[in-house]
Amino acid sequence: MLRIILGAMATLALLPIASASYEAIASASDSRNQRAPGELFDVGGYRLHLNCTGQGAPTVILDAGLGGSSLDWSLVQPALSRTTRTCAFDRAGMGWSERGRGERTPEQIADELAVLLERANIEGPYVLVAHSLAGKNARLFALRHREDVAGMVLIDARHEYVDEHTSAAEQEAFLAALAAQSFQYGAARRVGIVRLFGDQLAGAPSMPARVRAEIALMATRPGAIATTTEEARARSASDDLLRNAPSLGGMPLVAIAAGENMREARWAEGQRRLAALSTHGRLVVAQGSSHAVAWDDPGLVIATVREVVAEARAIRPDELP
Repeated sequence: MLRIILGAMATLALLPIASASYEAIASASDSRNQRAPGELFDVGGYRLHLNCTGQGAPTVILDAGLGGSSLDWSLVQPALSRTTRTCAFDRAGMGWSERGRGERTPEQIADELAVLLERANIEGPYVLVAHSLAGKNARLFALRHREDVAGMVLIDARHEYVDEHTSAAEQEAFLAALAAQSFQYGAARRVGIVRLFGDQLAGAPSMPARVRAEIALMATRPGAIATTTEEARARSASDDLLRNAPSLGGMPLVAIAAGENMREARWAEGQRRLAALSTHGRLVVAQGSSHAVAWDDPGLVIATVREVVAEARAIRPDELP
């Protein structure tokens, strides 16, 4: 009995070591074999990943939410690509992109996107599709490159109104939760849990298991965890620029709000304000959807983006063949 107990204890003690070794070997294999689906372009000493598919104008630019990657659009991009060129990119430090320089503010990210599109020879006009915190990136890009932006779809995007009405205590709680999440992600990754069960931890059930697993692995890389924290800490850094931005005029714009989040008064008001950024803006509620609308209701996202693309083509027929 004593030998059995000691043997069991030794096995349990060795499991974390074995798991960590397995993860280290598998991660090294990833770096050698996991090819980016798109191309990497230098934007000033570091490279960003851009995956473009399809033909036609305007070009749809997809920017995932906090902690996400270009893979987040796996249920949306193929369908959009059948009617126009569609490009999903990874912000610096996320997905296949290299870590960036400078503070991870929405302003910095918008500037990096402009350089990326220039280096990749992806000319406007663009329809910007942005989820969650990335909505600020899209709006700042439009502020600086208004003539190149033909429309926007903001998917349950964060508005500065929410930041203004977030108390110091709530902000502290958010940062504490973020630190705890970072620790949990890192620990789960180091011992191989993410690799073994990633297809059950991320993505939508309708996605192939391989894609779901890859999304989980992308989000829990050390660089991605660090970048997510940096972006989250800087989420209100560009709010003054957004508050003082001029109207978008009659730009086709749709704010898609997650039904579950519309029960929260501050968030609901933020969604209404996003829709009001343009005289041609409107609010659509994804009933029953969580914050991950592109996973829960990809059909709504696809149909809405196609509507904005069609509206942009009608408004700017000379520029959009």
